[in-house]
Amino acid sequence: MSDVRAPARPPRLPFPADRPAEPPARYAWLRRECPVSRVRMPSGDLGWLVSRYRDARFALSDRRLSKAALTEPGAPRIRPGTLPPGLLFTTDPPEHTALRIRATAALTRTRTGGLRAAVAGIAEELVDGFAARAEADLVADFARPFAMRVMCMLLGVPLGDRDRFAHWAETVLAVDGHAPEDVERAQRDLMAYTAALVTARTAVPSDDLVSALARDGDDATAVSLAATFLVTGYETMVAAVANAALTLLIRGGLPTPWPADPRALIEELLRLGTFGDALRSRRATTDVTVGGVVVPAGDVVLVSLASANRDETVFTEPDRLLPGRTPRHLGFGHGAHYCPGARLARVELETALRCLATRLPGLRLAMAPQQVVPRAGSAERPPERLTVRWGPPGDTDRVGPAERSGCGGRAV
Repeated sequence: MSDVRAPARPPRLPFPADRPAEPPARYAWLRRECPVSRVRMPSGDLGWLVSRYRDARFALSDRRLSKAALTEPGAPRIRPGTLPPGLLFTTDPPEHTALRIRATAALTRTRTGGLRAAVAGIAEELVDGFAARAEADLVADFARPFAMRVMCMLLGVPLGDRDRFAHWAETVLAVDGHAPEDVERAQRDLMAYTAALVTARTAVPSDDLVSALARDGDDATAVSLAATFLVTGYETMVAAVANAALTLLIRGGLPTPWPADPRALIEELLRLGTFGDALRSRRATTDVTVGGVVVPAGDVVLVSLASANRDETVFTEPDRLLPGRTPRHLGFGHGAHYCPGARLARVELETALRCLATRLPGLRLAMAPQQVVPRAGSAERPPERLTVRWGPPGDTDRVGPAERSGCGGRAV
């Protein structure tokens, strides 16, 4: 058993966001004093919070800690509503393995690589929409529409439906702020819409991911995977772009010129930019010892990727931006549930940041860092708004469409 000092009363998640562009300060205390801590989850149920890097890797890969068990009747709930079974993030091997193989086959390297020019075009068009203005909100004007338009393009979702999809994705993944019945209604609406889309693509295939998923005739699996991609691919990318931009802006700005090889920078931004709770959950199917603490069968384990990615025993000066670090961050998870869309996410993030850096020289915050407030209810905690200006201070000239520097770049 662990001899670390536990809090007198289980603290409630999510922890207060008390530092701009940093994980809640409480995580540093937990890593030192109580790395596997009893906590009260947003639903009010109790769980165990893992805050250290090595313990996180263990918890994310040990098969006694199950994703499917989270959906069983009577299981402690992490957030409002119940988790739908059968999805990529609510299954275990071998069911999960079969889903992952099919998802990976659809998201081939050729398909992902071919998207780069289209993703760059979306970023360019969005910047065109505000480049002539004095300032912009990088969340409302760029990160949110960028993430949604890319997912709509990838899946073949009509752009006219993007607001509905954004609402469903934000509601389904919310950890707080929604009634259980609202979460479950959003889940039902999302699955019904996705099922109709799969049926349409089965009848008339197109060059999109839903058509690729539907080709073997298993519509139920295609619906499950398409819904998973939509929900996780949108919400996490909004946070990735907004949080990475904020991370750079409070550390001197986006690099100019943009690096010829940005891969090390992107990996470090994925580590530092995970400053929400970014919780990944499992449920113990038997008693499991995690970090010296026995987690009883049936209890829920929450892994804080934000805390693990700032572990002082693994990352030297963890709050500094130092590209080229080893070991790897946990921004995409670890083990069997490592994000199958990681390569696509890297392409999206690098393309978005390259476009901002090259189209908007001198990009800077137009608000104090202390005024940046994370969006309520989101585990990823992207900023609610991120007001920026660009160009020389006081200059009113803006980079327009005719002066594009190009957002294509090299592959990440």
